Amino acid sequence: MDSISELPDALLLQILSFLQTKDRVATSVLSKRWETLWMFVPKLEYHLECGSDSQFVSRSLLLHRAPVLESLCLNIDTFQNNPLDIGIWVITAVDHGVRELTIKYPASEDPIRLPRSFYTCQTLVVLKLKNATVVNFSSSVCFRPLKILHLLSVRYSDEKSLETLLSSCSSLKALVVECCPNDNVFIFTVKVPSLQSLSLNRSSKYYKKSCLGFVICAPSLKYLNVRDSRGSFCLAEDMPELVEANVEVGYEKIDKLLESLTSVKRLSICLTKSNDPYPIGTTFHQLVHLELCTCKAEWWNLLVCLVKLTPNLRVLKLKRSHKDCSKGGCWNQPGSVPDCLLTSLEIFEWRRYKGTEDQRDLATYIMRNSCRLKTVKICFESDDPEEQLEMVKKLAFSPRASSSCEIVFS
Repeated sequence: MDSISELPDALLLQILSFLQTKDRVATSVLSKRWETLWMFVPKLEYHLECGSDSQFVSRSLLLHRAPVLESLCLNIDTFQNNPLDIGIWVITAVDHGVRELTIKYPASEDPIRLPRSFYTCQTLVVLKLKNATVVNFSSSVCFRPLKILHLLSVRYSDEKSLETLLSSCSSLKALVVECCPNDNVFIFTVKVPSLQSLSLNRSSKYYKKSCLGFVICAPSLKYLNVRDSRGSFCLAEDMPELVEANVEVGYEKIDKLLESLTSVKRLSICLTKSNDPYPIGTTFHQLVHLELCTCKAEWWNLLVCLVKLTPNLRVLKLKRSHKDCSKGGCWNQPGSVPDCLLTSLEIFEWRRYKGTEDQRDLATYIMRNSCRLKTVKICFESDDPEEQLEMVKKLAFSPRASSSCEIVFS
């Protein structure tokens, strides 16, 4: 007998878990010892690229003998697989006490419908669905142990089915949503008291509609990510435990959204369209790290507004995540120096710096008035060495309020 076969079963199962499912099954021909060993590996992953793969999945699932099925991943790339087979696989996984279930169905096909028994699975801790349909089975839906839920391009029978699904997840900690056209939900409402991490993304394939929006009621939330260029609003109740937020939206008004983020310590914000980007009466006492996208003309005014409202800001980063459409905007120096520049700002970074007059005025203003500034990092957009040298000359010898401030160019 070879030396590897003399290893204990627990170690061999761990080794097998690193192999693809087909390769595990292939080890059954090695010897009598290996004949059934693969059946006890608690994790199964299938990548279905042709119709014949479904027979292999059915056979290997039925032969699975592990006391608990830790995870099942069905990554389906082809329309040749019968949706009824997928339903049977899900039922089998539920019968095996599956704890983590991932189903990725091709976007070119109609969403896959899941069997009724799936909605009462009492062992699921992680559920990830892509291109599936969620049906409202009312009171029978129960995912009490579920902690992580991904709903990617999922279609709902109606808004009630979404509400029923989320209300059944009483232990949910993390939710990732990618809305898609024809999902039958106009106002996507997340009401989950236990939720700590939330990511909402509305596909750019949507037509712009005033009735599209998000409503968030998650008082335990610590992390929030919202990307929505097609909707019109995001309303959130008080989130006192929120630590980090990333906001990339195309709303006409964002004051209500910003007012709900006052507890954040880290904020990244990009306004692809906004006529009223001013959080009137809001102070971000906890905010120490701010990243602001410079792709639209409004960013100049928003920057002035935010630095006035962030008295404890330590890190300020300017970046551009999209095509530059900032023409028409300009730097207007505030009437008084914001408190954060005088007392707390330590790091200032500007990515894709062009060196225009307005940009240079802003950079020199920050260096001239930031008394505790330690590092300034300027990342040029231009690759031209001569242009870079000119920009360096205009910034390197600018007055600095902090004697310990170091400027880094790249």
